[in-house]
Amino acid sequence: MKKLSFLMLALLAVTLFTACGNDDEPVNKQTFTAPINCRAIDGNEVVFSQGTSKVEVDYTNMKIKFVADYKDIHGQSHSLSTPDMKLTNVSSLVYEFTASAGQPGSTMIESLGGYIDMSTGMMWYTINTGSGEIVCTSHLMYAYTNTTMTNPDNNNHATHQQSAYLFVPDDKGETCILQIFNFIADLNGAVVAQEVQYKDLTLTPTVTGYTITADMVESSYKGYYTLSDVNITLDDQCRVMNGTFKCNGLVYTLSGGLFSYK
Repeated sequence: MKKLSFLMLALLAVTLFTACGNDDEPVNKQTFTAPINCRAIDGNEVVFSQGTSKVEVDYTNMKIKFVADYKDIHGQSHSLSTPDMKLTNVSSLVYEFTASAGQPGSTMIESLGGYIDMSTGMMWYTINTGSGEIVCTSHLMYAYTNTTMTNPDNNNHATHQQSAYLFVPDDKGETCILQIFNFIADLNGAVVAQEVQYKDLTLTPTVTGYTITADMVESSYKGYYTLSDVNITLDDQCRVMNGTFKCNGLVYTLSGGLFSYK
């Protein structure tokens, strides 16, 4: 299991969450606002939307509730307000939550279910409205990954679990920012940068997740760590990541999941 560095967690806290509590808020409750990316799915059709989710976690009673925006398959906007949902531990700091139409506050839905990772802040859930499925996530953080780097000239390679990958879609679901944490640039395995950012990769929503592609993309370190031939697939409704890119004469092969149980 990946252990995220203190610096990475600090970066994620800034990137993923904007706290909206106050100094008088009990320490056993946390309230935050997270960006939410949703895909409404009906057969081969998919409609992307980006909104916000105001989340409250009650650590004393181990419950979660949130208010979130999304669009349906017809592009109509909705706001979902969930009931209090019990958090059930499924692995390490990953918790599951569910709601059904019979619960108070569950109007407009037939069922809702999802997961939250308390160590990374990653939240994923699906909504069944009876007229289609909506899959929603905070910005996509793959902290549980394997990265294999291969020299194509001699097939020398190395695999590590140090890097994590964050994808931040734009509000139209057409491009995304890629942030790589604990970036390793050669087969020696040394971390050369705590965080490297790439902008304007092509993002394509699909019925099972997204594809991310780029012929070539410059890093936030100008002249260093340029990526080419980027081809990444987020599958199983974004719970699984697989892909490749090239950098510094090496081929990088990525695999991993949103949560530690995957």
